[in-house]
Amino acid sequence: MKILVALGVVGAVCTLADTASARRYNVDEAVSRYIACYTKVYVPAVVQVNTRGKLVRPATRSWEISGDRWDYVRDAAVYIQTRRIVEPDHYTLVSSACP
Repeated sequence: MKILVALGVVGAVCTLADTASARRYNVDEAVSRYIACYTKVYVPAVVQVNTRGKLVRPATRSWEISGDRWDYVRDAAVYIQTRRIVEPDHYTLVSSACP
């Protein structure tokens, strides 16, 4: 309770000190007819690309024979890439300074 009283007294003293040094003055200011101004900004689409979308041919292992040489080789799988739109492209308004 004492803390609240002390804070109240400090607040009153600060208010009185501000009031005593407060001044009034006039400022010439042109009021704009614009309420708010925005700039149109294009936001491209967000697309998720899956490089292993549709399987065309699975990975294989085979022998390559060339004369006396036998090599056991691996062929990587082949996929068709798929795309999914996560967020479509759009325009957004960004707040900017008025003329």
